Amino acid sequence: MSNLLSRTKISQLLVGGLCVSAFIAPQLSQAAPPPVSISPNGQGRLLIIGDSLSVGTDYFGKLQTRIERLAIWPSVFIDDKSGRKASLAAPILEKQLTADTTAIVIALGTNDMISRTESWYPQYVIDLVMAKTKNLPVLWVNTEFSALGRRDWISRSVRFNRALVKAQARWPQLRIADWNTSFVPKAASRFIADGVHLTVSGYKTRASFTVNALRVYGTQVVDATTTTTSTTTTSTSTSTVPPTTTP
Repeated sequence: MSNLLSRTKISQLLVGGLCVSAFIAPQLSQAAPPPVSISPNGQGRLLIIGDSLSVGTDYFGKLQTRIERLAIWPSVFIDDKSGRKASLAAPILEKQLTADTTAIVIALGTNDMISRTESWYPQYVIDLVMAKTKNLPVLWVNTEFSALGRRDWISRSVRFNRALVKAQARWPQLRIADWNTSFVPKAASRFIADGVHLTVSGYKTRASFTVNALRVYGTQVVDATTTTTSTTTTSTSTSTVPPTTTP
């Protein structure tokens, strides 16, 4: 049975689209994990919420294992599902945000920009999600479509990414992982024909990007936690996690 599920998931990631897929892997409801102890650096659980790009990044790029090797968070929990829109992150946060969660990663927005054309929507959905984060530090991976893909998707992606940058003024705990700037498709590491999903090599590149971004982000979170513990004040700034070179 496990082999069948693996083959189905691989087919979905390589062939399917974010909203419509030739093969749909069975998705089980994810229950919140047991509590974890806060580590000496002040960190507990890292919660990652994503869509099929996150599914592929974890499956082909061993994302969770590589994040755990950073040894910044004692627990890493990934809640990802194909076709997921950013708007669905709000109820997921209500369910999965535990008392020992100390940082959040949101890797959503692609499906929204495929289906939502309203100019006001990016700001609305970003604020909807951020309002449920309980002021915890958030790293949001921005969106990217193939330059050879649909022009309307690309233009809406630009709008969404600009809205993320503007949102930092309203949500000081928000940081941005700039996948849009960092990912340069080449050779085997590229988009597949749908202009949305990635090749196996592309998912591995995304995994390396995410790990490198989390290394920088994690240092910022730990430093802020240490500062807060020492001075009982929180230091915040509006910034973007700088692009990283993927190995």
